[in-house]
Amino acid sequence: MAISAIPAPDSPPPLRVPGRALPPYRYVPGLNPHPFRTPGGHAYTDGSAPEEKPWDPTLPWEKDLDFLHACDLFDQRYWWEAHEAWEAIWHAVPRTDPLHNLLQALIQISASLLKRHLGTDGAADRLMARARARLHTARQAMGDVHRGIDLAALDASLEAHSLDGTWTVLPRA
Repeated sequence: MAISAIPAPDSPPPLRVPGRALPPYRYVPGLNPHPFRTPGGHAYTDGSAPEEKPWDPTLPWEKDLDFLHACDLFDQRYWWEAHEAWEAIWHAVPRTDPLHNLLQALIQISASLLKRHLGTDGAADRLMARARARLHTARQAMGDVHRGIDLAALDASLEAHSLDGTWTVLPRA
């Protein structure tokens, strides 16, 4: 299977953080320069991972621009970039906090969708199964709506994706 660029969604939802630019390309391993390891990458540093910004757990979710931008990245099919953005927050969240499970689910969903695009369906299926289990755990702890995302609708959307390939976005609450 030939590696191809990830197409933009036909009708993407409006951005949650319209003032923050999206990267110039959606990173696809084997197709584009690695964002921070390769000169010319859209987030190139010196080849090392960018320093993670501190995350403020007291910030109301509506003002958490880093989290919301990660949601925008996901909805616009920047799955690798969304994964990285959520992972930076995930590192700062205590493992006992239900948000830790939600973020890990979102990270795994992003990774699964990228794997699906790359044609590695077995890995995509395994990641999605783990992601949906974490999403279920997060929903039990936080309810069906959290941080502006309808988690029940997200789970239904992921099920639809597994059945008919419909690409998902994060349903807004």
